[in-house]
Amino acid sequence: MLEGLQEITYLVPDLDGYATWLQQVVGAREVRRFPGLIQCRIGTTLVTLHHADEKGPTGPGGQVAYWAVVDIQAAIAHFEQWGGRRYRGPIAGVDGPSVAQVQDPWGNVWGLWQA
Repeated sequence: MLEGLQEITYLVPDLDGYATWLQQVVGAREVRRFPGLIQCRIGTTLVTLHHADEKGPTGPGGQVAYWAVVDIQAAIAHFEQWGGRRYRGPIAGVDGPSVAQVQDPWGNVWGLWQA
């Protein structure tokens, strides 16, 4: 039924600041801009930045998308260099890969997955 990750939304207080941060940290490229949101691409995945509000605050608390990385320790260090912090792990996932979570400077959680 599910065919793969199409889009992920991050709730942020500062759309332009977050879009700039994404471009610098992971090479995201902006593809669309609408009132109250910006859409970027990271590889083939659509990343929507939406204004945080009372129904959707920033920070951890729900789904976490896991992004494939070649070197999980280097990816963690890269996020830390750009104001992020280690949130969980890395640990050996139940199905074999190494997984970790980092928080960006706004508190959103990014999952990292290394085969």
